[in-house]
Amino acid sequence: MQILLYLTIFLFSWSSPALSNLISDAKDLLNTGVKFNWPEVRSKSLKILLEYQNENGTWQRANLGSGFLISSDGLFVTAYHVMKFCLESQKEKSRFSASVDCSAGPSAIRYKAENGDREFEVQIISHLKEVDSTNGKDIHTPDEIIKHRDFVVGKLKSDGAIGFSHWDLRDFEENKINLLHPDADFELTPLLPPKRVFVVGYPKDRDFVISEGFLNLTEKNSRGYFAADYKVYTPAYLESQGISLDTKWGIRVENHMSGGAVVDASGYLVGLVVNGNHQTAGILSIENVLETFFSRTAKSGASPSVVLRPTETPLYLKENQ
Repeated sequence: MQILLYLTIFLFSWSSPALSNLISDAKDLLNTGVKFNWPEVRSKSLKILLEYQNENGTWQRANLGSGFLISSDGLFVTAYHVMKFCLESQKEKSRFSASVDCSAGPSAIRYKAENGDREFEVQIISHLKEVDSTNGKDIHTPDEIIKHRDFVVGKLKSDGAIGFSHWDLRDFEENKINLLHPDADFELTPLLPPKRVFVVGYPKDRDFVISEGFLNLTEKNSRGYFAADYKVYTPAYLESQGISLDTKWGIRVENHMSGGAVVDASGYLVGLVVNGNHQTAGILSIENVLETFFSRTAKSGASPSVVLRPTETPLYLKENQ
């Protein structure tokens, strides 16, 4: 079946684990000195599940990826390629403030999202065309990752009584990402200073984990970052930043952590992980997501979709033109 073939490809599209150890319990996370705790991280994270019918008509389930919450009413972000089955009929379209139901209908597949010990049906609210998101490919080179916007905004279906815990969004400079030319060429440069981050997700056949490391490469338009196994800093510079000379460069990212949150030590979102191998993790910036799907202005009377900190700046989901 095409679904099973895709799952097989997805499982092996990421190489073997990279350099750092995974944080898999509350004590290890506490020892890192971050400003968030284990239950808090779990409450803000999602496991994206795919349910599909086999040839006998029996429903089976597979962990397909990760995601993270950005609002108290259940808005979340994950990778486009994680949701590609739901968006198959929509891949020629870009839709904003719409609703694509991923958990119901006559299809032989359906999506669910686990949030802690709760499970929710999901819908996609905003997405781009497949050609703009992944160009129909499952594996990308670093330049392809940066030039494509492999992300969507979804929403957990709930009765409105649930107030979801979510990651904080830091205010940022507008218009650094040129939405008229998001696929513009670029040169990777060292990120100054390197940014210590934590990648959150649900690997295949494992429970929730966190991977720690440094982002060390970026490009001037803030579309994304890489945690690459390259020594791009001089010893003198690392000493000036208080970073150990024997730091391991590169972040361990395992299968199905794709779409998971990348956060800094203060608990602000940096972006989402969309690609990884034994040397490099590819991160698309949260500014890329917000500039693509949200606006600082809205129609009169509209309620904010998310709020930027610490300025309390409201953002509103863009609508179809």
